[in-house]
Parts: sequence; C-alpha cells; structure tokens
Amino acid sequence: MKKILLTFIITILLSSCNDISKRNSENKTVEYYKNKTEFKRITHYENFDSVHYFYRNGNIFKRGKQLNEKQKLGKWILSDKDGNIREIREWFPFKGNSRLNQIWHLNKKGDTLAWRYEDSIYKQKEFINDTVSRRGTSYDVIYFNRDTLKLNEPIIGYVEIFSHLITDHPANVRVLLAREEKNYNYDFSNEKEVQLDTFFDLTKDTINQKWYKGAEFNDLATFGQWYDTVGEKTLRGFYQQYFMGPTELDENGMKIDSVIGPKTFFEHKFIVIDSIPKK
Repeated sequence: MKKILLTFIITILLSSCNDISKRNSENKTVEYYKNKTEFKRITHYENFDSVHYFYRNGNIFKRGKQLNEKQKLGKWILSDKDGNIREIREWFPFKGNSRLNQIWHLNKKGDTLAWRYEDSIYKQKEFINDTVSRRGTSYDVIYFNRDTLKLNEPIIGYVEIFSHLITDHPANVRVLLAREEKNYNYDFSNEKEVQLDTFFDLTKDTINQKWYKGAEFNDLATFGQWYDTVGEKTLRGFYQQYFMGPTELDENGMKIDSVIGPKTFFEHKFIVIDSIPKK
C-alpha cells in the first residue's frame, strides 16, 4: 500500500514541469524537485541534507547525505529500477567538493561482485550516465577497538588490504594518522598544516606480528593514538598501498623507483571519559 501511495504522489508531481514544493515541520524542511531531467526529494536537517532520487515508476534510484550540492557525505545507496541495491558509494567531503573513497558493487541477489562489467545498470534516460570510473569493489577492512575510551587509554585500529591496486610489484601498506592537535578538517582541506604519524605494515612492525597469525604481513597495518583529555574525538587519516624500488629495467628500458597507490581516507568518532563504569 505504501509503494502504491508513493507512486501516486510521484505521478502527480511529475505531471508538471520544474515544480518545487516544500513542507515544513519542527526540525526539518522537505523539498520536492521535478524538471525534465530528474525527480528528487531533499530533506533539510540542521547539519546535513538527506537526498532521494526516484525512477519514474516510484522506486528509489539513489539516496544518501550531503552537506551541500557539491559535498556528498558517507555511503550512498544506488538501486536498479526493480528496487535491487546494486551499488554502494562512500563519499568524503574533500576540499570544497566530494571525493569517491570506496565503492561496492552487487548483483541482483545482493551478493558482492569483485568487478562490475556493465557500462550502466540504471536503465532510465535521466540516470543512465550516473557512473563512476571505478568498477572494482573495495574489499579492504578497517577496524577500531571501541567507541568509548577511558582517559589515557589508546584508540587502536588496523587496516587489512584485500583489494590489491598494485599488481605488477609486491606492494606494502602504510597508515598515516593525523595527530589530535593538528588534525584534518572535516573536508581534509588543511592538508599542508596537518601533522601525521606513519604506521607501517607487519613486515616492519614485527612487534605486532604475534597478534595476527595467518595474516599476510604486507597487507595489514596496525595504528593507534593516545589521549590525555576527555570529550568527543574524531580520528582522521588515510592508508595507501605502495611499492619501493628500484626494480629491474621494464619493457621500455626504464627503472621503476616506486609506485604509490591512491589514498583511502577514514575517520572514526568516539568519546574519551574519565572512567568506564562497571556493569
């Protein structure tokens, strides 16, 4: 019944061109946009907008959050015309715009695909070109030990690589973590002012090898940070794959000194308190 009602509402809105309607409530404003190329609903909250694009049959094409029209935020969900989730894109606000950080492709059953072969799976004229350059799924894992810490207790995490972006050479991974006193801005716009600590994978970090038996040491890096003040914290940084040469001469007679992969950014919000109460 809800789907029928939604389709009915959308049909009415689509009957007029360039239509914008608003509905206000105590803590949000909802706007409906319709023109010749798209129909979307934007819900304005205090700190972000929630955006939904719709197919003409009433099903959702994509949905996610944004800070403004240029800055997508977090995970956006994309579905085909039949309502099957086919793609998840993770966006970071980045220097006034947004940056595609990771992507996951799925088949109609919801199983994760390593690679999506189709040029487009969004078969409606308005959305058919909504594709990105990356068709490979990100399988990397990033883990943090907790969301609430006691004072003088470290936040600990690790990154494990499963999406190997450097295939021609034996690659390693490193994590670069911003210090609390010189942290990244929310959109990573202050890159030149940030102070970073570097954490290398287990081929160099031999102390932590004992905790990860069976792991590929060149694909896993642990990292951490201590705090001496209480309150809400945001840990920001990035990891990247890399290869340091030099190598033998390549097919063109050139030596390769190094190969550096793209940065994958992350942030983790948590709280530091004086003490954790006993249960």
